[in-house]
Amino acid sequence: MSSQQSPNPNRATSRVLKPSPTGAISRVNGTIPRLFSKVKKKQTDGCGSILHDNSTGEDHECVTINSLPDDVLLEIFNHCRLFAFPYGLTIDTWEWHRLVHVCRRWRYVIFASPRRLDLRLFCTYGTPVRRTLDCWPALPISIRYGGSEDFHPPALKDEDNIIAALEHPARMYLIELTLTKSLFDKLAALKQQPFPVLEYFSLISHDGGELSTLPSTILCESAPRLRFLFFNGIPFPMLPKLLLSTKGLVDLTLVEIPSAGYFSSESLVTSLSGMTQLEMLDIEFASPSSHPNRGSVPPLRRAVLSSLTQFRFRGISEYLEDVVAGIDAPALSYFHVKLFNQPIFNVPQLHQFIFRTERLRVPSRVTLESFEKGISISLIRPGGTDTYGHLSLEIACKPLDWQVSSIAEICNQSSTLFSRVEELNILRHVPWPARQDGIGVPEWLEFFRPFTTVRSLYVSYYLGPLVAHALEDAAGGLVMEVLPELQLLYLEDSQESAPVEKFVTARQPTLNVRYIDFN
Repeated sequence: MSSQQSPNPNRATSRVLKPSPTGAISRVNGTIPRLFSKVKKKQTDGCGSILHDNSTGEDHECVTINSLPDDVLLEIFNHCRLFAFPYGLTIDTWEWHRLVHVCRRWRYVIFASPRRLDLRLFCTYGTPVRRTLDCWPALPISIRYGGSEDFHPPALKDEDNIIAALEHPARMYLIELTLTKSLFDKLAALKQQPFPVLEYFSLISHDGGELSTLPSTILCESAPRLRFLFFNGIPFPMLPKLLLSTKGLVDLTLVEIPSAGYFSSESLVTSLSGMTQLEMLDIEFASPSSHPNRGSVPPLRRAVLSSLTQFRFRGISEYLEDVVAGIDAPALSYFHVKLFNQPIFNVPQLHQFIFRTERLRVPSRVTLESFEKGISISLIRPGGTDTYGHLSLEIACKPLDWQVSSIAEICNQSSTLFSRVEELNILRHVPWPARQDGIGVPEWLEFFRPFTTVRSLYVSYYLGPLVAHALEDAAGGLVMEVLPELQLLYLEDSQESAPVEKFVTARQPTLNVRYIDFN
């Protein structure tokens, strides 16, 4: 349903919308040249026009749209729909309701083919759902009141309309809601039933994680046609049970999972098994409180997510270890991991998961970036032009020595992953809040250990003196073990601020240093 309503074909035409039949016909006429790309319109000497077919050289007299048979009209209407959503992005409904106002025949043709034309009622802010729902055929319903960070939550006056739509679960196609405490309580009181045609389900918490736990009966634990599931800040610990009935999922996004919404890694992996259509997986906990029951062993048989191309995770390393131990993703091309700070990182399963995924292996370029609240390392495939890489790992911590030592610990556990890296970039784009000179020498040298094939090293201005100090310290005895194949060293600094004379002298004549003016 749209806030611009149109009536049931058996009722009188509403005066609220005031559609333009001329405009609707004009839009439909505009689709004809797209349907027949080789046909061009030509003016005649008289008042009429003809269509010239370039493929046959024949001319055909133009006819009015009202003289077309019903099947041709239907094809034109369908092309209007495809033109509105050329890539199949039909989350919103197209403006078919304007066409049904043109004439009785058009209404008949459109309502006779609701599936072919993908007819749905669209409900959003200000739509009088309860008052007008019966004016329409029993078409699938899409409701959007928020459901994205770009949209504001529904007002109190909208909540009754949302409930009115949800009282028809068998017709719900799309649900996108930003949940306030008031709306949440009303949803929890609804009698839950299966949602057999629901394909899109998005809930965002507007109250900053203050919601109660979502009832386990939501969707009646049955949504067999669900393709897109997005929860932001929604506490729903029974989610894995719901996922057992949603094997057709294409996108599963769960971000800012609160402590009350924790579910075990084992139950998550079990629910993912059999999701052969899943393309995007995003699991992000709001805090480090996601502690799995350790002591589990890798499963004898892993779930194969054959269509998965993007995987994002935020949490603690133990949880990630249990997840990647239980799945294979042979088509994965983008993998981003953000770990909360821990005293020790032990990630052998992560290393094995990466090596089971062909597109993630053997990077040629690595970028290490330090920022205010953490540090990240990005791996870029050979020939890749993306800035942040197809594989990236981020650790949330502030002190520089903690940042570098944490990354070094993980990199050294996966040293074979860097066996062909030839370019290493070390970046920081903002100044330090306090002086960091002289700290982190052992951490830097430990970080450099697995990069035995790097030929080019680039260090940005705010880290130049620290890396130079570490290299100079290595000249005292470890000079040939630190970046043994290094040929070019770029320092975004001056020779006075970042001196590396001892290191360069020990590595002559194979090493060249280039100082770059930061300004």
